[in-house]
Amino acid sequence: MKRLNISKMRAAGALFVTAAMLILTVLACAEDEPNGRNLMLALLFAAGAGLFCASPVKIGQIIKNDQNKRIVKIGVIGKLITILMIILLPAAALCSLEFYTHVPQDLAPKIFWLNLLFFWILYGVFIFLLGSVQAGGIAATLIPMLFGLVNYFVVQFRSHPIVPWDFLSIRTALSVSDSYSFTFTWRIVFVLFAFIWIMLLFSKSEVCFTKPVPRLITALVFVLLMTGYVTGIQRSDVQSFFGMDTTLFTLNVLYRNNGIAAAFLGNLRFLAIDEPEGYSEQKVQEIQARSGGEESASVPELSDLPNIIVIMNEAFSDLSVYGDFETSEEVMPFVKKLQRESIGGEVYVSVKGGNTANTEFELLTGNTMAFLPAGSVPYQQYIKDPLPSLTSRLEKLGYRTLAIHPYNASGWDRDKVYGYFGFDEFLSLKNFVSPEKHRGYVSDRAAFDKIIQEYQYKEEDERMFIFEVTMQNHGGYSRESPDFDIYLTLPQVSPKTLSVTSTEKYLTLMNLSDQALEDLTSRFAQEEEPTIILMLGDHQPSDYITNVVRRITGTTDDPSIDETQTGYRVPFVIWSNYGLEHKYYDGISVNYLGGILMEAAGIPLTGYQQFLSGLMEQLPVINANGLRGADGVFHDYSQDSAYEELLNDYKILQYNDLIDDGHRDDSFYG
Repeated sequence: MKRLNISKMRAAGALFVTAAMLILTVLACAEDEPNGRNLMLALLFAAGAGLFCASPVKIGQIIKNDQNKRIVKIGVIGKLITILMIILLPAAALCSLEFYTHVPQDLAPKIFWLNLLFFWILYGVFIFLLGSVQAGGIAATLIPMLFGLVNYFVVQFRSHPIVPWDFLSIRTALSVSDSYSFTFTWRIVFVLFAFIWIMLLFSKSEVCFTKPVPRLITALVFVLLMTGYVTGIQRSDVQSFFGMDTTLFTLNVLYRNNGIAAAFLGNLRFLAIDEPEGYSEQKVQEIQARSGGEESASVPELSDLPNIIVIMNEAFSDLSVYGDFETSEEVMPFVKKLQRESIGGEVYVSVKGGNTANTEFELLTGNTMAFLPAGSVPYQQYIKDPLPSLTSRLEKLGYRTLAIHPYNASGWDRDKVYGYFGFDEFLSLKNFVSPEKHRGYVSDRAAFDKIIQEYQYKEEDERMFIFEVTMQNHGGYSRESPDFDIYLTLPQVSPKTLSVTSTEKYLTLMNLSDQALEDLTSRFAQEEEPTIILMLGDHQPSDYITNVVRRITGTTDDPSIDETQTGYRVPFVIWSNYGLEHKYYDGISVNYLGGILMEAAGIPLTGYQQFLSGLMEQLPVINANGLRGADGVFHDYSQDSAYEELLNDYKILQYNDLIDDGHRDDSFYG
């Protein structure tokens, strides 16, 4: 009877494993290119896994001694097989993890052994903590399997891999996860098959470590080894010895060169920011003295100043930066008109496909992501106390300050950070009553109506600063949207694949944003009180959208920094109901926009904004990807720069503002 029950358990396990692998196969057939060879291989792997799982083969034989204690009898061959499993299967897991996004052959020999050492320690920790080769091997395999799968989808959505500080953003990620489609390609399916087979091989081992004291001592040794590994891999001398890539210019390249495990753990050192070279309180004061005082002129009466509205439009971008392409109608005619007639141009941001909060950070503080770890999110990592900002500056001048975001208030910790910036009030999705929506997100028209509504509530002698981050154009363009009609199309592109229709959906959304802005300015054109409006995009959409346009325009897959920066270029416009002298900025970075807006509003600049204004003349673009000098040439930060001293002055001021707040003169920054 007992043997029969065991047979039934093996049969049930075999059915479960086979069914899971067949489901993955069906997903690949439905979501990836049809491929008979891949289908045949997948079916063979699934059938083989089922048969292997159902087979009675085991490494070791369980027996009971006189005290009815569980003992495993294992021969010489079984011991040899167990040793080989513990050595080789972690290596197989390492290769499978790398296969998610690239190939393990990309790893230099030293880097491969460095990553393999981590895997051996990881498996040792679990095997001895759980006291079983079977349980420990399966548990340890699940870690790279699940981490790699999540990392793969993260790369698809935002174009760069998981970094340690992403775990501070889990709530935000989960809140928008239903906006994205998770496509299982043949590559992903076969990687998952490899992990399943690794776990199946471990499942055949009956080898256990039943003596508690030796087992726990050995487990402690492996835990200490893991602690030493994680600590050591963050050291620059260790990274230099193994030849690790330390350039954070492109995280995808960093992970490919260093291996996913070593790259992720090595990036833990960037959770803290080192002092810039030559940093001291005296040096800060010296740079501030050269930059000017708190204000460059006396401040006008509040009644003479305009209401200020800043709109950071989610994923709003002009994809013609990749070249001209035909659409059924003009995508953003009103924004183009404002760029020709008012103040406008193109800004280079530091993020693509996501991490909106970083563009907010650069705009509102004047700081730059260039001096922070690649992929970091200052809202969640560094801003834990009041920080001078555009908001606090206007609040000091008597403005009522209001933030609006038609989604969850907790996203990117905005519910905390906006208070640190000095906003009097923050309205989120819960403050919208039955708004118009597109694809499940509050439309730009409804978001702008909220601005108008709040303006109408203000006192007559009051001036408002309203900062709104929209949601209409958020990612997830490939998701089916029965409530949304695509009307702006790519007439010369066929067949209409999912990526093409997703791009048409995106372009339609851009047109809707353009119309909503035109309606908003028309509404404020009727107001007597002076009002100024800045709108900019926070980043371009994900690569699966921009790649369609790149193919249409024949844009080559050029890894140069110029081509890279094109993917971070978005439009901005500044309009007022009292008229502004036309000026076009053909490429600046977001950190300068606050000062430009203040000048347009007739508000004297802070000392920090004066410093940035002077810096912009020599370095009009400074973002996470590199810099561009006044000569129009892009450079990345790994190159020798003629601007090293200027950059270090900026880095010193930013460190003083963001990190060394105990020695910060708030009046200089905001």
